[in-house]
Amino acid sequence: MLHDLKKAALNQAMKLMSSPTFTKVMSDPRVMGAITKAFELQGKVRGGVEESLRGLAERLNLATKDDVSALSEKLGEVETSVDQIEARLETEPAAKSRKKKAD
Repeated sequence: MLHDLKKAALNQAMKLMSSPTFTKVMSDPRVMGAITKAFELQGKVRGGVEESLRGLAERLNLATKDDVSALSEKLGEVETSVDQIEARLETEPAAKSRKKKAD
């Protein structure tokens, strides 16, 4: 159903874009300026909302998406270190036992 809805929306958009009236309106610098300002406003609003949510999460002592990402990255580093240490421990006892036998 969602696929059909997307397809219908795309067909309507293609019809609209091929319309001479749409082309004329979109070529007007005032319209393009308004569209540009709308996108800028959307970015500012989104940034403000995200900043407010970050502040709220901090006050409520909740983890943010950035906190979880940083923690996940650090956990990956720790896992890599543990794997390296385990690999060294597996090879070191064998080397020590060979030294003892040679002595």
